[in-house]
Amino acid sequence: MHQNRTFALTAAAILSLAAAGCGDGGDDSGQDAGGNTTLTFVNAQDPGTFDKVIAAFEKANPTIKIKQQAVPFDDLNSTVQSRLGAKDADIDLYDVDEPRLAAFASRGFLEPLDDLRGQAEGKIDPNALKITSYDGKQYAMPRWTSTQLLYFNKDLLAKAKVAAPSSDPAQPITWEQVTADGKKAQDAGAKYGLIFDQVDRYYQLQPLAESLGGGPGLSGADLLQPDVTNAGWTRAFTWYHDIFQSGVAPRGINPEQTPGLFATGGTAFFAGGPWNAAAFDKEKSVDYGVAPFPRFAPGKPATSTDSWSTGISPFSDSKDAAKKFLSYMTIDAAGATATTSNNIPVQKEAFQTYLKNLGAKGERYQQIADIIEQSLGATAVSRPITTGFVDFESVMNKAFADIRNGTDATTRLTQAGQELDRDLAKYRTK
Repeated sequence: MHQNRTFALTAAAILSLAAAGCGDGGDDSGQDAGGNTTLTFVNAQDPGTFDKVIAAFEKANPTIKIKQQAVPFDDLNSTVQSRLGAKDADIDLYDVDEPRLAAFASRGFLEPLDDLRGQAEGKIDPNALKITSYDGKQYAMPRWTSTQLLYFNKDLLAKAKVAAPSSDPAQPITWEQVTADGKKAQDAGAKYGLIFDQVDRYYQLQPLAESLGGGPGLSGADLLQPDVTNAGWTRAFTWYHDIFQSGVAPRGINPEQTPGLFATGGTAFFAGGPWNAAAFDKEKSVDYGVAPFPRFAPGKPATSTDSWSTGISPFSDSKDAAKKFLSYMTIDAAGATATTSNNIPVQKEAFQTYLKNLGAKGERYQQIADIIEQSLGATAVSRPITTGFVDFESVMNKAFADIRNGTDATTRLTQAGQELDRDLAKYRTK
């Protein structure tokens, strides 16, 4: 789930990060002559995301300083892998994209955090703790989670004489109805009927198959057997193919362009996350409403979830100090609230504060808060915890793009299953 639009660093900056000092792990004594410790926190978030939580922590812990190194999302995993592969002690904490946690843990790139898990029990959503565990151990501490909802352009629907979908969190509209209503809006003058925020990305499209009982696309021991040709997957992505084939959804639009298409009145429906609302608010000409993420008529509601967590490098010289900061930013209610930065916190008290603050912004935001609470409690489906996730996601994202661009869904899913069988074999033999 990539809800933050991360900024770009220069090539020189990226190279300097990748080449930063490489050394062996130490004895957790990483203090200077004055007894001060500086922790390096590598992350892929927007500037300012952690300013409040770092300032509060440093005020309470004057001998510990936090130094951030920002890396673009697309470069984060390769940068971290390169440096930790060389046992670089200059990384203390780093962003962990949750579906990639198993791969990092299995390679020895994450310090076990079972002691912090004990502190977190009862304070952090148990589902968030589960998704950041692997092989019976806690390997990162979750910060945020996510969900999806449906935005609609009130004016375009009214012009087409189409009833707006219900904002009742327990009454999602069906994808079949969205398709039909989107087509009516087009007939009445809308450019498009529907667009997904993250077209062709597994994070947002997984719930389509899950709604029809197709599962996450992987099964078997350690989730390393492809399962993308069952009836649920085939039906879901035949629908996905058809909305583009019919012109209800546009081809040739990338994820960076999709929010703007809705914000400027180009489409009747937009499937996206709560973070999109702030951008839409800036476009005063668009009067929009919100509804729960749709389901298929014969299926059940299913919504995307999970987000970023923070891990500690096993090669850090300052693990105790790193755990102290990590505990504050994720387990402590005040720290977790300061870390929110418009994302959904998984710390329980911080989550309730987040919902309250959303509702205070008005009726529409109260509806968003209600949808978030319902979806996280009842319909969320996590991405599979498996060492082969990166390979799986890469193959499937290419398959989704081909299906969107006209390839028959059954044919392309069969091909993807064959590719996955080959690509995941290396993990099954370990």
